[in-house]
Amino acid sequence: MRRALAGLVTLVALATTASCAPDEPAPEPLSSPLPGASLTARIADAPTVAAVADGDLWASCWADDGALYAANGDGNAFGSDFFDAAVSRIDGDVATALTGETLAGGDAVGTIWSGDGFTRKPTGMLCRDGVLYLAVQDLRLDFNEAPAATIARSSDHGRTWEWDTAAPMFGDHVFTTVFFADHGQDSRHAPDGYVYAYGLDGNWRDSFDDSVPDPQDLYLARVPHDAVLDRSAWEFFAGLDGGSPVWSADIAQRAAVLHDERRLYPSEHDFSVISQGGVVYVPQLDRYLYTSWTEYTFEFYEASAPWGPWTLFLSRDFGPYPWTTDAYGGYATTIPSKFISEDGMTLWVQSNVCPCAPAGMSSYYFGLRELEVAPLG
Repeated sequence: MRRALAGLVTLVALATTASCAPDEPAPEPLSSPLPGASLTARIADAPTVAAVADGDLWASCWADDGALYAANGDGNAFGSDFFDAAVSRIDGDVATALTGETLAGGDAVGTIWSGDGFTRKPTGMLCRDGVLYLAVQDLRLDFNEAPAATIARSSDHGRTWEWDTAAPMFGDHVFTTVFFADHGQDSRHAPDGYVYAYGLDGNWRDSFDDSVPDPQDLYLARVPHDAVLDRSAWEFFAGLDGGSPVWSADIAQRAAVLHDERRLYPSEHDFSVISQGGVVYVPQLDRYLYTSWTEYTFEFYEASAPWGPWTLFLSRDFGPYPWTTDAYGGYATTIPSKFISEDGMTLWVQSNVCPCAPAGMSSYYFGLRELEVAPLG
């Protein structure tokens, strides 16, 4: 998550076609069904659609004006100025071309609460009633601790932002990696008058030096759609009562909607599998998809409601470093709802590989790879 090397983005020359030419080999079959899953899937080896930009993370939302708004970390985005966090407008489609314009960044989008040794990172975006919201966390410069987070609001489609500058909304490493449920353009498929937000404690992914506990739980909160910046209006999922969710204003009463204590690659690092990603609702399938990852894998889950139960439906292992540009994974996996096909079975996943990683390659731009899903039965 460092600034891209000079000229890196000029390496991005990706095809924008989503189908195979007649002389290309047949695509890989969909994955074998995983226990309890209602979906099977396959995902491309690498991005095939890109907006040439400089940065990573790219949390996004689809706004009322038809544009995708996305927030990147550590880069120039679509401009010439470097920001630790920036917001851009992205226009176009996967079938044509994607272009972008950077709107705001740095001190104009958030506060660094934790002092020296920390930087801003965008973790989630939301579009609702023509208003944009941006979740920004403090992340230690070595990426191993996220102690605080807050949410900013923009009423002019990303050009100016406001937030409570007195204190972060979330602190003490609790619910400090925040990303919102994506309910489509301007949240048109939201089930009620609430905004739903997911959170991780401790860090945005496995804390490689174990300075904080590795995330193993995904938490859920809700807040009235017109009170997102009012911390006192937030309620946290506290479990189920007869199958119905219980909500508490006390964050200490929160209960995980997903707990996964699997560890992968124990001989190398013993990665935990719950990480900063995204949750998108696919109305055609009536399913929520949570896209998580580890350093070497994608870990994708499905659920019929925001609070679950969540079931793993795709685990894609790209192998240890070094990778090649033919096949690689990445971090901060999200599925922008703008690019979901009409039948809901073709989706596009954004992820990144940092030039600072020992991966042997990098993908430090807004890049999309195809994900195909199919319901079982």
